[in-house]
Amino acid sequence: MVSVSRRVVLVALAAALVVALALLVPEGVLARVRGVVASPWFPLILVGLYVVRPFLAWPVSALSVLVGYKYGLVLGVPIALVGAVGTSLIPYYVGDRLPTAGRVLGPVRESGERYFAAAGDTRGVVAARLAPTPAEVVSAGAGIAGVPARAFVAGTLVGELPWTIAAVGIGSSLDSFSPKSAFDPVLVGACVLIAVLLLAGPLYRSRRR
Repeated sequence: MVSVSRRVVLVALAAALVVALALLVPEGVLARVRGVVASPWFPLILVGLYVVRPFLAWPVSALSVLVGYKYGLVLGVPIALVGAVGTSLIPYYVGDRLPTAGRVLGPVRESGERYFAAAGDTRGVVAARLAPTPAEVVSAGAGIAGVPARAFVAGTLVGELPWTIAAVGIGSSLDSFSPKSAFDPVLVGACVLIAVLLLAGPLYRSRRR
């Protein structure tokens, strides 16, 4: 187990990418990007990104940063949570429909069943989401283990909440960045502090394991 949460790294990389785009990319290019984000077609584009995300192994946090950039914190958090649940249901249903009688998936199903029997369906999903575990592994594993859809959705909502708030908050704080704007260390420092406070619990749990 690595000492630094994989998800913290992914959130930081996503935020760094947005900052780099805002500060280094020419204003003309940024204007076109903002034009796409402001397009009336952007909600459909966003849905498409959430649909293809599991197949490309993109981190959910990257899309949460994008949602925050577009919609802000208050509106962005529920949108990003719905997106996180929706995109996770794709590998969940794939796992639920896979035949588990073989030598490969049989042991996976048995291990998953033992884990969720000990932890509980909803609590087990929450713990797996808070831990630095790849999203697709958690989703497909829950489907293979036969976790009920309601428990999976509830566990995903709770487990993804701190990561979503942190990522959306970072994205919303970068809303006004442009190459001509001054770099505000207070704003960035506040965002980093909030993210650390939100992720302190999951990090502590992952290091205890």
